[in-house]
Amino acid sequence: MTTDIDNQNDGASDSALDYKWYIVNTQSGYENKVKERIEKRALEAGMTEFVNEVYIPSETIKLVRGGKKIVKEERFYPGYVLVKMVMNDAAWTLVQKTSGVASFVGSHATTKEEGRIVPAALTNSDVARIFQDKDSDKKKSDISDLVRLEFEVGEKVKVIDGPFNGLVGLIDNINADKGKVTVVIEIFGRSTPAEMDFTKVSKV
Repeated sequence: MTTDIDNQNDGASDSALDYKWYIVNTQSGYENKVKERIEKRALEAGMTEFVNEVYIPSETIKLVRGGKKIVKEERFYPGYVLVKMVMNDAAWTLVQKTSGVASFVGSHATTKEEGRIVPAALTNSDVARIFQDKDSDKKKSDISDLVRLEFEVGEKVKVIDGPFNGLVGLIDNINADKGKVTVVIEIFGRSTPAEMDFTKVSKV
């Protein structure tokens, strides 16, 4: 029996492949592994022209822990990956049967008897929004080197470097764009605000 999936790409030539983006639900925390597995299976099966790209919507952020800057990847949609592919039986099976994949999102059965699942592709506007958000975040990060902090205004911190090394104070202001905090420190009986780099303070 011919399915809706078959009909999407009957007679498609190499130059007219109908690539669309689909959302795949994965086991939580396995997004990277699922991406690697799908790419590996597509390569080994000689189906890279049908399963073209796997993407995990995320951004690289910088934060401070223990007075040290670290880089961390933050996912926009935990538990999901996007797959750019030509939806036919072979490609559907390859992705769906990959270890760690739960299911395609937004899918429906073609008939009650057959129970065949046809995933719903992302619309062009959805795809544009996802990738536009990614590009905007990257540009903003490149311009301002934005640092996301664990610190909060009013939090007690200890200075670990510079002329005020060893002193304890309260955070009065956070300037993420410049990577600076203003700490109010008591010096000679007077409260004195001092602006310093994130890396020069740590939580008490």
